[in-house]
Amino acid sequence: MTDANSYATPITHKRRRLPLLVMIFMLVLGLGSGLAAPVTEAAGTTYYVDAAQGSDSHSGTSEAAAWKTLGKVNSITFNPGDQILLKAGGVWNDQYLDLHGSGTEGSPITVDRYGSGAKPLIHFGNTAVGGEGFGVRLRNVSYWEINNLEITSGQHATDMRRSGVLVVGEGSGAGDFRHIVIRGLDIHDIFGTDRRTGGINFHARGTGSAPESTWDGILIENNTVINVADTGIQTMTDAFLNNAWTHKFDAFRGVVIRGNTVEKIHRDGILVRAAVSPLIEYNKTKSIGEACDIDPAVVNYLDNIAVVAAQWAYYTKGAIFQYNEASDTRMLEGDGQPWDFDVEVHDSIYQYNYSYNNEGGTLLVMNNTNNNIFRYNISQNDLDGNGAFHLLSGGGNLQIYNNIIYRSGTQNRALTHASNTGMAYYTNNIFYNAASGQYTNSPRMTYSHNSFYGANAGVPSDPYKITGNPGLVSPGTATGRDSADGYKLLPSSPLIHAGASVLDNGGLDYFGNPLYNDAPDIGAYEFQGTITPPAVLFQDNFEDNDFSGWTTSGGAWSVTEDGTRSLSQNSGSGEALAFTGDAAWRNYTYSARVKLLNAFGNVGLLFRYADASNYYMFRLNDSGDKAELFKKTAGTLTMVSSTNTPVTPGQWTELKVSVSGNTITAYSGGVQLLQWTDPEAQPAGGKIGLRMHSSTARIDDVKVTE
Repeated sequence: MTDANSYATPITHKRRRLPLLVMIFMLVLGLGSGLAAPVTEAAGTTYYVDAAQGSDSHSGTSEAAAWKTLGKVNSITFNPGDQILLKAGGVWNDQYLDLHGSGTEGSPITVDRYGSGAKPLIHFGNTAVGGEGFGVRLRNVSYWEINNLEITSGQHATDMRRSGVLVVGEGSGAGDFRHIVIRGLDIHDIFGTDRRTGGINFHARGTGSAPESTWDGILIENNTVINVADTGIQTMTDAFLNNAWTHKFDAFRGVVIRGNTVEKIHRDGILVRAAVSPLIEYNKTKSIGEACDIDPAVVNYLDNIAVVAAQWAYYTKGAIFQYNEASDTRMLEGDGQPWDFDVEVHDSIYQYNYSYNNEGGTLLVMNNTNNNIFRYNISQNDLDGNGAFHLLSGGGNLQIYNNIIYRSGTQNRALTHASNTGMAYYTNNIFYNAASGQYTNSPRMTYSHNSFYGANAGVPSDPYKITGNPGLVSPGTATGRDSADGYKLLPSSPLIHAGASVLDNGGLDYFGNPLYNDAPDIGAYEFQGTITPPAVLFQDNFEDNDFSGWTTSGGAWSVTEDGTRSLSQNSGSGEALAFTGDAAWRNYTYSARVKLLNAFGNVGLLFRYADASNYYMFRLNDSGDKAELFKKTAGTLTMVSSTNTPVTPGQWTELKVSVSGNTITAYSGGVQLLQWTDPEAQPAGGKIGLRMHSSTARIDDVKVTE
């Protein structure tokens, strides 16, 4: 997936373009641009360590003269370009690496393996330095790369901090550290006493009021972290505990966390604190907040936790979380989401991520956040301890667009929330709700061009909403981030070209397709095919000055000039009705432009017309400003659905109805107003028509498509 020789080379994929923030991030690091000044590589010395055949009395500079213990390694201060190679298959029990010396730019110091077989195993057991256990420690050093090790401690009753890898800056004036790479490690079964322990920990420490340490250039890539307490992968600064320190937002710069698998973690999965523009991508977390596999008679000191999340940031600006997968995050007393814009997270993005079966819902947004974006993500059956989107008090502006929220279980909480301060903008999302739960309406939120399908109690006041079947290929069938094709749109989907254009949209959909293919689509997929225009069954614009194909009943009908020629009904008394078409038509879309000529009048489209006593009608009614849907059966006209909408006599308005099976969807001015499913037998006819009562009106551009 990556160039193994570059610690921050972005992954590239066919037809994918990097988002703007990622490109800025690359330019800041001077990567891939060819602008960085050349550096001189130090030759360095290669040292070998063999747990079975080595000897600490050897020189260590050849396989035949390998050292034996890690203690020997710890006694050496290494130089730029040096390599420390541990023999594959070797096991170092009750030992650890505490590494000294620094490399330079272009000449890092490297720890890796040699030979064939299993990764070298560091089992540091119950060992400790200064009351803290670790498998590998980098303290106050720069330019190190740690590769291809297995690290564990096993279970111990001693209550202390333990970490698989601990990278720490501490002491008075520790300063800035650069280029730390942690790659290809298998870390497991490590248990510590608080949240500053676990798998891979970067920790900025200091003393008194002295400036705390900072880092620039961190790559944590392709590691597995399984069955650890407390946290899987994290950056942490004690600036949160010392008001005299200044790096609460920027202790970590140039952070890339990529391609890691983090499972069965006592607390949080991947947590980035105090960072500037970190990139967190292609990671997989599972069973976060899970009870670890331990013997409680031995390990009984794990801290009690109330809230966890899978992959999130805290006091961070410009973060990008993309192409990640998160599942089975537990909800304890709260939280339990895969994704979280936590306290003081600003200008950050979650995009192209997949989540499922997370107990707390999909997204948490905390207080003191602002200008964050959640886009092109898919959530499949995340549970709803807090609803799909849980926005707490004190949050700022939030954009939520082109996501898919799919529910088919027992969820019953509200899908959406608002904060009490900033605005939440929900645009172009698909809410496929085969469970239950309502939607929130608030002055602090707006909805535009969303798809709401299924159990839609309290459907929001979205002027461009679509409430019919969204036409997904096979929703609910994804088994991982790369198997989500079931959430693509069918060629017949009503969501194609039905969305709103969004500026600075990242340029790609969830599947890596460019945006947009003509007009924007709703959901996480931008349809790539060519849309075949529907077959035209009938059309009439009356430009031939003729309406002889229409049968009329009542009224006074004629063709009139009104900018273009149109059909006019000029009698203001009684019922006026006209119809045409084929009785065999059943499923079709019927549209026409209409203009009421008198106040308090009405005009409507007839469809599935059998005769004057059996049909459906969708009409505008200026008396009360209503859009109304009727069914007439055996001569009895019954209103089955209605909604408020402005009706303006003297103004042309396009009316449209789509009838499919027993479901009717009605639009005015391009906006869906009504959808109703007839539970009873439908009229046997299929013709179309026009109707008004005690009203005069004009009609033009009649069209029926299949």
